[in-house]
Amino acid sequence: MKKRILSFQPVHAVACMLLCVAMTATYAQKKKQPPVKAKPDPNAAYGSAFYAGIQAGQYIRTWLLAGPFLLRNDTTSHPDRTAQQKFFDDDLVTQVVPLAGKPMPPVVYKGKPVAWKTYTSGEDIVDFDKIFNKADYAYAYALAEIKTDSAFTSFLGVGSDDAVKVWLNGKLIHNNWTARGVTPDEDFIEVNLAKGSNQLLIKVQDVEVGWGLAARFLDGKALTERLIKAAGSGDLDEINILLKAKMNINGKNSSGLTALMAARINGREEVANVLLQKGASDTPVPAGEQLVDGLYIPLLGKDIPGVAVLVAKDGNILYKKAFGYADVKGRKPVTPDTKFRIGSITKQFTACAILKLQEDGKLKVTDKLSKYIHDFPRGDEVTLHHLLTHTSGIHSYTGKDDFLKRVVSPVTTEELINYFKNDPYDFNPGEQWRYNNSGYFLLGYIIEKVSGKTYAQYLKETFFGPLQMTNTGVHTTWVKLDKEALGYDKNGNASYTPALNWNMAWAGGAGALYSTVEDLYKWNEAVFNGKVLEEKSLKAAFTSVVLNDGKTPPGEYGYGWGIGDYRGEHVIQHSGGLHGFLSQLARYTEENLTVVMLTNVVPADAVMNPNTVAECFLWQKMDKQTSYSVQPGVKEDVTVYIGRYDFGSGAVMTITADAGNLYAQLTGQPRFPIYPSAPGEYFWKVVEARIRFVKNDKGEVIHGHFTQGTFTIDAKKLSEEPVISLDQAIFNDYVGRYNYGDNIFISVTNEEGKLYAQATDQQKLQIFPVSEKEFVLKEMNARVTFVREATGKISKMIVDIGGQKKDALRVE
Repeated sequence: MKKRILSFQPVHAVACMLLCVAMTATYAQKKKQPPVKAKPDPNAAYGSAFYAGIQAGQYIRTWLLAGPFLLRNDTTSHPDRTAQQKFFDDDLVTQVVPLAGKPMPPVVYKGKPVAWKTYTSGEDIVDFDKIFNKADYAYAYALAEIKTDSAFTSFLGVGSDDAVKVWLNGKLIHNNWTARGVTPDEDFIEVNLAKGSNQLLIKVQDVEVGWGLAARFLDGKALTERLIKAAGSGDLDEINILLKAKMNINGKNSSGLTALMAARINGREEVANVLLQKGASDTPVPAGEQLVDGLYIPLLGKDIPGVAVLVAKDGNILYKKAFGYADVKGRKPVTPDTKFRIGSITKQFTACAILKLQEDGKLKVTDKLSKYIHDFPRGDEVTLHHLLTHTSGIHSYTGKDDFLKRVVSPVTTEELINYFKNDPYDFNPGEQWRYNNSGYFLLGYIIEKVSGKTYAQYLKETFFGPLQMTNTGVHTTWVKLDKEALGYDKNGNASYTPALNWNMAWAGGAGALYSTVEDLYKWNEAVFNGKVLEEKSLKAAFTSVVLNDGKTPPGEYGYGWGIGDYRGEHVIQHSGGLHGFLSQLARYTEENLTVVMLTNVVPADAVMNPNTVAECFLWQKMDKQTSYSVQPGVKEDVTVYIGRYDFGSGAVMTITADAGNLYAQLTGQPRFPIYPSAPGEYFWKVVEARIRFVKNDKGEVIHGHFTQGTFTIDAKKLSEEPVISLDQAIFNDYVGRYNYGDNIFISVTNEEGKLYAQATDQQKLQIFPVSEKEFVLKEMNARVTFVREATGKISKMIVDIGGQKKDALRVE
């Protein structure tokens, strides 16, 4: 329901993608099982929303529903998150008292009764969007009765879009205010059921776009899966809760793994010790091939898009298999020689071509862009090095507002360059790092101009032919490929539709190639064994860029490769993504291990993290990982950590406190609780990430050291300017519509004495005055300055995002 559009960019490279794994919308496959049979009780007000026992393992599909309760009747407005959370915090009901032989008492909202209505879903996910006619900024209640013969403890799995509260017999047992898609069992709730009747009341809020609920009491199989997942992620708190369920500690999942095996593979030594103390059997971990098989077993026997995976070590292929379909309707299976569009993995081929031309004396990476495109604005400030390292500041054309409308149509190289060449720079060359497809498209053009050959011809003659990469090339619309995978979008009801079919002329040197897992393996072997570039060139390609200020940007990047470490292993890699396709190519250099992964559906049905696959073969050699548990003994004043922390490019992480607990929210993402592991050190449970707050000699917090996977950043704590009060007449002067460029307009409105700014297709955000003409955004490291002419008229606003300024002229 909450869907992300990818634009052939590496997953590891964008700061604002952090924590997204915790909020990506996923959906259960349609279960081949009968629905829970609700048995009507003629003497009960619950009617058919009545269950004899918990029906463990089966989703609750019949509910009494009441709603929707709208935040605002004005459906065109976009209330900010603060207003939505306050709306959700106020509860109309926490328990409903049934009257024998009579309908359930209605919920009264704004003086009007809203009746409960019975609804039975044909799917595990109850689609509130369908039931309530796609209402946004609203909530609804779901009510059911569970009758049990005795009191006992069970575990409820809940997935919701978006925020959710759960009451059992009038007691609030769960509260999670978030924005997310429905992932069944995402919230794990311990439930103490009483003997006899139990009332389960769930409140679900829709922040915007899509709405739904999935709920079930977990059976032994689901609890085993959860224990194994918790063991792998190092969540000691959940492990201790699960072990109270008296489950089989040696239970195996569909991959044949036990919880102890998962702890071993993921380097969770502390978890392994806990499991051994509780009686886990220390059986050998299966071989790497069997472990990888286990990752993809869930795909077998399903009519879904597929994935191809290859693993090689020291030049020997250890694993090469494929699952699912390249063409679902035509039932053509994916095979190891199926051709996929590989998106941004193309960039390393483009970078190698530039370096090869440099070796041949035909260009230098220090050359100015103006040497090749004489009239390119500021071209004498930009070098090929800037283009290769995403530090040019040139605006990326894939981020333009009308890009997706154009990308299916033919385009020439010159037309595409003209499409973005006059856009304002995002920053001065060399001052920042920002992933940029424009730079690599320009490099593809320069390869053609210098070599005198087409981009496709140069790559074929220089790389593909000599390396016998017979299944790799530049994708074109006029050539029908044999064994080509079709791209798919995965929809909310677990169905698949054809993805937006790019005309790949729009990708060029930034992402136009297609390939197979075996061809990409050949490429990696050639690159890392010195058969593509000289040692000097290769060293330059694998060295992270340094900015003008001498600093290395987070998410290190060389020439067409990302550089990092995972569990002590040095990794050189790149990913790719465009509509319908995701790709990964990673090299674990110290072990000479290559992992290639290609899939033809977004979001992916299969595991697409190369680290997960690499662990299957290298886990015994990798560094151990920390296990996490909340340390209740940590006593400190958490208010000292409150504030905004700069993640670059305008993104901030806002740390707030509520009742002594800390919460973190990255720009554009949900707010998540963070938990203390030691004084000044906190961790997330929704994703493996942590932050350590660093203080100066005066005891003041100066930055947060944030780590997630291979990404690490010292996020500076931003100083807060005091907000002032202004006369409402001044606010009214600023109301209007401002042209930000790229078909983006910013609307400024005055609502109940508060000033808001809303960019095209973005959320409305309050802006706070720090002077008569300057306003700041708390959700971002950004400010706007209104410019008043001598006539008194407001002519424009200056938008400053992370230090980069741009004028937005007033048009209304």
